[in-house]
Amino acid sequence: MNKIWIGNGQLVLPDKIVPGGSVLLEGKKIAAVNVPCPPDARRVDVDGSYIMAGFVDIHVHGGGDSDFMDEDASAFPTIAKAHCAHGTTALCPTTMTCADSLLEKTIDLFLEADKEPENGAELLGLHLEGPYFSAASKGAQPIGEQRIPEREDLERILRRAKGSILRWDAAPELPNMELFAKVMAENGVLASLAHSAATAPEALRAFDWGFSHVTHFYNACTTFHKKNGLVYSGIVEATYLRDDVTIELIGDGRHIPRESMLLALRIKGADSIALITDAMRAAGVNCEKSVLGARTTGVPVVIRDDVAQLPDLSSYAGSIATMDRCLRTAHVQYGIPLPEVSRMLSLTPARLCGVSDRKGSLEKGKDGDVVVLSGDFQVQQVYARGDRCVFET
Repeated sequence: MNKIWIGNGQLVLPDKIVPGGSVLLEGKKIAAVNVPCPPDARRVDVDGSYIMAGFVDIHVHGGGDSDFMDEDASAFPTIAKAHCAHGTTALCPTTMTCADSLLEKTIDLFLEADKEPENGAELLGLHLEGPYFSAASKGAQPIGEQRIPEREDLERILRRAKGSILRWDAAPELPNMELFAKVMAENGVLASLAHSAATAPEALRAFDWGFSHVTHFYNACTTFHKKNGLVYSGIVEATYLRDDVTIELIGDGRHIPRESMLLALRIKGADSIALITDAMRAAGVNCEKSVLGARTTGVPVVIRDDVAQLPDLSSYAGSIATMDRCLRTAHVQYGIPLPEVSRMLSLTPARLCGVSDRKGSLEKGKDGDVVVLSGDFQVQQVYARGDRCVFET
């Protein structure tokens, strides 16, 4: 069985950094951590570089000029490879608000896709972002008439997906949302609050129903505001009051200022926060114009100030980030200690996806997902499921 020893590096564990650390890969798994190089292993001396667990991105729409909703089977390996080149070794393909026919086609293509593409991130399961959102907090979501969930519609989509949906986002102030949360719980799907105009009491009620996560926290989320002449707290305050609710933060350095990320970290802690890209197809591509969603029917966007925006600049429209950029934002720019950043990039999102028994940290028996980064946190090498990934330059 193929053995690879990656050592003489700064080994980043969930709680500390080990100088001169190493990880031994055997087959698809981590065989040992911090051991001498066996005589029968291929030795990879990283000369002081950082050795980290592969990143897990639970909210990603596209990359490499492809979107998961392109109705094109090749989009799945293309996006998986584009993000793997930047250290992401597992991800959740994310949809957006669309016609049911397009959603069903995307589900069908996911079911047919190779979940472990060569030189690519593993496809863990689907994340459905929409269509049950508030028009008042739609952001770049193409929301026309308001849609209300019905059990028949929810169960039809869930049956079609054959257990592959890990998470479904919705605005809990809409009608039938207690039913939505119940159906999600019945099917083992994470119910997440998103693109919502809810007040704090409405959000707290949703958490009691079973919503347990908040999608791109701070973005398309309410906070302290006036409504009908009265002052209300919003989703942000309600989330901070509930220790059992997890959040995700877009780590591109554009969507969330330093102070807001540090506040979230102080209140929620790294074990309740996943850093995400929310990347669209322009991630990893040098372009000035692009499309969010399906190439032929999606939302036109422009790339300005290193972020995707609607052409009138009224709203951001996803990011063009990769997870290594999220690392540099959180650690280098915002000053968060590296072990905490690693947990937010890898272990917490793996746990939210139900795969922390095999992903998210450098531990014996887990998948051989490893990222080697230079002193300035540029990706040098990526190992996915024990194999060194090779990327086109």
